[in-house]
Amino acid sequence: MKKVISTIISVVIVLCLSLTAFAKPELQTPSDDDISVCYLYTDKISGTLSISNKAATCKSTVRGISGTTTKIVITQTLQKKNGSSWNKYSSWTKTFNSWYAIYSNSKESLSSGTYRVKTVAKVYNGSAYETITIYSKTASC
Repeated sequence: MKKVISTIISVVIVLCLSLTAFAKPELQTPSDDDISVCYLYTDKISGTLSISNKAATCKSTVRGISGTTTKIVITQTLQKKNGSSWNKYSSWTKTFNSWYAIYSNSKESLSSGTYRVKTVAKVYNGSAYETITIYSKTASC
């Protein structure tokens, strides 16, 4: 009787382990446009770059938390690829005394190459702040 129970338990354990080993996990990889990270004063941040006729349009959007975020300072840098590194091509900074900010800039007469926009946002709650840095997808001309 003990041998039968022992055999049944062994079979159940083997079956459970094999089911676990073959279970397919449900993994979701976030896209570059929808990265969700836990911040104290920031709900969402995004940066985009579009290039047409050797002119770049840069856009940074920062959504803080209404009632929590008091100020947003955005530094937007258009960067050009040089080998394996990125060099500053042009830069702008603006302060928004709000919990929400949309900052757009343009640069004309670009030289040929690959570009991206670096967005650095300082998101404030009174005198406390968090700094978030993101990069747009690349674009070429």
